[in-house]
Amino acid sequence: MSRSMLIVLAGLSLALAATGCATSTTRHPVIVSDIGTPATGSDMNASLARPGIVTFQRIRFARWTGGRGTFIDRNDPLTDDVPKGDEEATIYAYVVDHPRFGRILIDTGISADLDTRLTWVMRQGVNNLDIRVEKTMAQWLTGQVVPKAVFLTHLHFDHVGGLLDLPVTTPVYVGSGEAQEQSRANLVLGPSTDAILRGFGPLREWAFQPDASGAFEGVLDVFGDGSVWAIRVPGHSAGSTAYLVNSVDGPKLVTGDAISTRLNWEAGMPQPVTAAARANAWTSADRLRRFAATHPAIEIFLGHQSRTGQREPD
Repeated sequence: MSRSMLIVLAGLSLALAATGCATSTTRHPVIVSDIGTPATGSDMNASLARPGIVTFQRIRFARWTGGRGTFIDRNDPLTDDVPKGDEEATIYAYVVDHPRFGRILIDTGISADLDTRLTWVMRQGVNNLDIRVEKTMAQWLTGQVVPKAVFLTHLHFDHVGGLLDLPVTTPVYVGSGEAQEQSRANLVLGPSTDAILRGFGPLREWAFQPDASGAFEGVLDVFGDGSVWAIRVPGHSAGSTAYLVNSVDGPKLVTGDAISTRLNWEAGMPQPVTAAARANAWTSADRLRRFAATHPAIEIFLGHQSRTGQREPD
């Protein structure tokens, strides 16, 4: 989210602090996922030795520019030497085609109808982002195979907004605890998330179990064949989920906003999160970086930027 959005939310949170008000990310119903086999980081490592069977594509939907303080924690001494300035951010979605289970999306891009589902406060913040839309989900879907499911990294508007262009019969999967996370900021964010999800069936929550290998908090073999893995990486949000896709042209790691920019990934800069989430955010980012370092062939897809030298999608 942009600096302007964060300022609006911070002001509202301060105003609400005296009342102790907090609410969940969404009031949308949640059920346990119908897919996904609990596994370990060791199982996931072993799967990378096998040839990939799915295809993978990144789609760029929009860009915006925000101050670096949007993406790094300016209150942390680690960021003291990072000069002031702006970072360009991108809204992505990812397409995975499985030979048996069909097409899925990881995150959803953006919809032209998003503005109609936002609260007044959210709308002001988003309008101040100066989002440059390159294509909407509806435009991308023209002539495309309609996805059979959506796997979300988390429930923030810049990752779920494209749902508005998808059939409401599309199953939507989220990380454990994502929908139930309590926050004062959700008094602003929550109603907009509810409005985006309106009409869809219950969110299907990944049924993570503790990772016996200790590599991550939890790992799921989504289709039971080692092709797509869901990885529990809480911190940016309670249910933040990364996805490892063992594609035909090599493994791809989609971090979501567990690591959103090059400053977070390559320079190890901490993100601006609540004090309660800081330890989880740091641990999750460190685990992702360590996992990638162990497997140099993995291509990394950050939440809102490409890595240095990585080609942007057309």
